[in-house]
Amino acid sequence: MSVLASLLFASTITAHAQPYPQKQPIKAIVPYGVGQATDVMCRVFLDRMRVGLKQIIVVENKPGAGGNIGASEAARSVPDGYTVLCTGNATHVSNPFLYDTPGFDAEKDLVPVAVVAGTGYVMLVNNKYKGKSLADIIEMAKAAPKPMTIGVASATAHVLYGMFTDATKVQLVRVPYAAGNATLFTDLMRGDVDLVIEAMPSAMAPINNGQVTPIAVTNPKRTPFLPDVPTFKESGVDVTLVGWNAFYVPKGTPEEVVTTLNRAANEALKDDEVKRRFATVASEPIGGSPTDLQAMIRSDRALFGPRIKALGLKAQ
Repeated sequence: MSVLASLLFASTITAHAQPYPQKQPIKAIVPYGVGQATDVMCRVFLDRMRVGLKQIIVVENKPGAGGNIGASEAARSVPDGYTVLCTGNATHVSNPFLYDTPGFDAEKDLVPVAVVAGTGYVMLVNNKYKGKSLADIIEMAKAAPKPMTIGVASATAHVLYGMFTDATKVQLVRVPYAAGNATLFTDLMRGDVDLVIEAMPSAMAPINNGQVTPIAVTNPKRTPFLPDVPTFKESGVDVTLVGWNAFYVPKGTPEEVVTTLNRAANEALKDDEVKRRFATVASEPIGGSPTDLQAMIRSDRALFGPRIKALGLKAQ
C-alpha cells in the first residue's frame, strides 16, 4: 500500500471512529404546518434536546398528504443521524391504511428512536347537555326517535367512533369533517351535530371558553388538563386510546447513533420547562426505548387497520 493510500485509509477509519454528533447541524423534519400541536411539541422537545447534544437542530416543516410528504423525505435521507423525523402517530399508524401509495414504508424505511408525548381525545356535547354524564348521553341516544349525530375530523376520531359504538351498541350517524376541525366546534355549539370526539389540544380552547361541555376522555386515567372529567372506562365504556408523537431516523442509521439520540430524547423529556410547555397543548411527555415505540406502533396498527377497513376510510 502506498503512503498516500495508507494516509487516506487511516483518515477514513478515524472519521468513522469519531463520536456522533460532530459539528454539523441536525435537520429535523416536521411533516405538519407551523403552529399545529405536533409542530409545537416537536419544537419544544428538539430545542431542549439540542442543549443536551450540544448541537444545532434546524426544524423544517414539510406538510402535506397527512404527513406523508415530510415522512417520505426523511425516509430518503442519508442515514447518518443528521436528518430526523418528528411526527404524529398518523404517519405510522393510520396513513398506511388510508393511502394506497404513501411514498414510504412505515415499517421498513424509518427506524424508531423514542416516543415524545401523548394526549387523549375527549367526547364533547352541546352546552344544553351540561351536567349530563356519558351514561346519560348513551341512554338518550338509545331512546332517541332518530340516531344522534357525531362529528369526527381525523382518522383517530373515526376509529374512536367505531370503538364507542361497538362498546355501547348505540346507533349514531357519523358526520365526517374531511377538511379538518375548522368548523367542528362551531357546528357542535349550533347543534348541527350532537356529539364530537376530538384531540384534546384542539378541544381545550372551546372547553376553557365554556362553549362546549366535555363528558369523557379516552386516556387510561384522568388527565390533569381536565381533572373533573371521567375516563370512558370510569364511565363504564371500554374505550381507551392515546394519540402520540415520536421521532425516527432513516433505515440504516448506525445503532450507536440511535442510542445517542434516544438517550438525549429521554433526558430532554425530564426537563420541567418541556413539561410545562407540553401542557399548553394538553400533552404529557412519554419517552422510553426504541422498542417501546415499536410496540406502540404495532399495537395501534392492529387496532386501527381493521376499523379503518370496516369504516371504508380512504384519504380524501
